Amino acid sequence: MLKATKRLIILSEQVNKYGFRALVEGVDLAQYERNPILLWMHYRAFGKKNEVILPLGNVIELKIETIDGIGKCLTGLPVFDDTDDFAVSIYNKYENGTLRMGSAGLLPVEWSSDETLIIQGQRGETLARSILEEVSIADIGADNNALSIALYDSNHTRIELSSSDTSAVIPLLINNKKSHMEKIELSAAKAAAILGTDVKSVDQFETKVMEVVQLAASQKNEIDNLKNQNQALQKKVDDAEKIQLSSKVETLVQGAVDDRKITADEKPHFVTLAMTDYDSVANILGGKQGAPTVQSQIQTKKEAKVSLYANKTWEQLDQEGLLIKLKSDDPNLFKELFKAEFDKEYEG
Repeated sequence: MLKATKRLIILSEQVNKYGFRALVEGVDLAQYERNPILLWMHYRAFGKKNEVILPLGNVIELKIETIDGIGKCLTGLPVFDDTDDFAVSIYNKYENGTLRMGSAGLLPVEWSSDETLIIQGQRGETLARSILEEVSIADIGADNNALSIALYDSNHTRIELSSSDTSAVIPLLINNKKSHMEKIELSAAKAAAILGTDVKSVDQFETKVMEVVQLAASQKNEIDNLKNQNQALQKKVDDAEKIQLSSKVETLVQGAVDDRKITADEKPHFVTLAMTDYDSVANILGGKQGAPTVQSQIQTKKEAKVSLYANKTWEQLDQEGLLIKLKSDDPNLFKELFKAEFDKEYEG
């Protein structure tokens, strides 16, 4: 036997092309599980010997599961007869995805016109209870998800269904309009009770309804006006915050330019960034070191020179060979040290 690698959707609860749907929970599986036959297109092994299509195999591991986009479904795992060439060919086409449709052969037990079971597009009653007779592989089916369906009569003979005329087999929802009208009448009675006990005539009812409609319209206008006022106020707040932020950004970025942390050419870029994320830009600029000015460089050099000669005697400077350098770097200091050492002015 050839066990398929993909589970087969046998039945879903969507509306099929015949206009009805079957409830998965209402399918009796006991009989089928005793003889889990898998057919091709619901064909039984009748007819001339050279025209007979034998069963393809079995369907095992039946279970009810919920599938995304489809809903509640009855699924099973097909197992194909590897001694039958036709069954093997169907197995290959099922595995490679050429064939992918399953079809449930159901024996109806109970049809229901319960409106809570009706979904969009349904024109036939809901098959609430049924018995699973067989499962088939199909090429084109009636249920776009399952993706097909077949019905059997009490003699276990397949019923030929037509999407244009199924009224003889599938009860139609002929009372649908009446039930909807009853709902409308019931709703009107409830509305009258809500509107007040003084509503005793059609004119009084219409007057009350108009009052409610006018009140609703008036309240809607008031709500719309409040929304518009709120939007206008919010815009003013947003504009004020934007102006305040723009001022903060200008102060921050221009300060960075003045401190030589960024160049004037870089200012527009940092202004744009700061308008989006002020705190991040403030942290970046706060951590940058400004470029040294000419004045600061001169002061640094001067301080370096002073520290080079500071607290040293004429003799120490002479021993370290720094007198010539001192004379070049700081003539005034050289003259002061010369006078202190020799008690006379330097005349060189």
